Amino acid sequence: MGRAQAPDPLKAALEAAKASDPMVRRQAAESLGLSRNPAAVPALEALLGDGHPFVRAAACDALGLQRSRASVPRLSAVLSGDSDPRVRQAAATAFVYIGDGSAAGVLIGALKDSSPPVRHASMRALGKLRAGGSVGALAAVLSDPDASARKVAISALGEIASRESVPALSSALSDSDAGVRAEAAKALGLVADPSAGPALTGALQDRDAGVRVQAATALARAGDPSGLPVAYAALKSPDAVTRQQAAATVGLVGDAKGLAALEAARATEKDGNTSGMMDYARAQLRARLGLPDKEPVKAPAKAPAAAPAKKAPVKTPLKTPVKAPAKTPAKKVNR
Repeated sequence: MGRAQAPDPLKAALEAAKASDPMVRRQAAESLGLSRNPAAVPALEALLGDGHPFVRAAACDALGLQRSRASVPRLSAVLSGDSDPRVRQAAATAFVYIGDGSAAGVLIGALKDSSPPVRHASMRALGKLRAGGSVGALAAVLSDPDASARKVAISALGEIASRESVPALSSALSDSDAGVRAEAAKALGLVADPSAGPALTGALQDRDAGVRVQAATALARAGDPSGLPVAYAALKSPDAVTRQQAAATVGLVGDAKGLAALEAARATEKDGNTSGMMDYARAQLRARLGLPDKEPVKAPAKAPAAAPAKKAPVKTPLKTPVKAPAKTPAKKVNR
């Protein structure tokens, strides 16, 4: 007898996409996305009109996994018109996976969505797509009262890395929120435009240590070592991320003094990730200064275990022999 033929997973998922149970349809959408088979795209697009939001969201995710450029118009309609914010958010995220810049227009429109998660997802997508035409719209978000929105917009501008964003990012260095100011300094470092130099130099005096070290790093990316004193101080920060950032700055533009500062910081560092960053920065700096790499410190060889000392034999006290009782002679019986 021949063996029974194994069921076709794609065919089974396509059938499940028509099931009456919405949970089954959702699972089918996930399976169709993971299949990476273009034959699944029509069924997934049909699920974008499903009556249940979690099925529509799963279909958006799956079309993103499929990298289906042909589905950009359908997903654009979802982002601009679906009634559920979770579905609109999933549509915005799908554009990141698809990587089609033609979605920039609908993503810019979504920056005015009523749902913060949809707006945030759209800003992140514009950054990942490096949509240069969105700089003005993203810069406008820097006046949003929500600090988290301002921070996401700045992060997106940093990824786009357009000179057009320098004035807005420089202004953001005066934001009331330290996290926003630090993100602005980081973004200016990614843009790496010399016109940001004065604003970043001013940020070296910021009251927040995280902002100062980000400004020092941004200047270092442009080859400006003026932030090194800030970086040296930050190597002693109680915050591990700040120490890592400081080490990266010293590695970029440090000198012999910077190498000594890294050596001293590395000797007392206990965080594993920070130690790795300091090791990398030291190697980078030594290479730039033309110094040979140091031999790695080898752990001392273990001394052979000493043989256990022989124990002195334990003397057992002599026992006094017990004398057997004297035998009493048997009495003679007179017969």
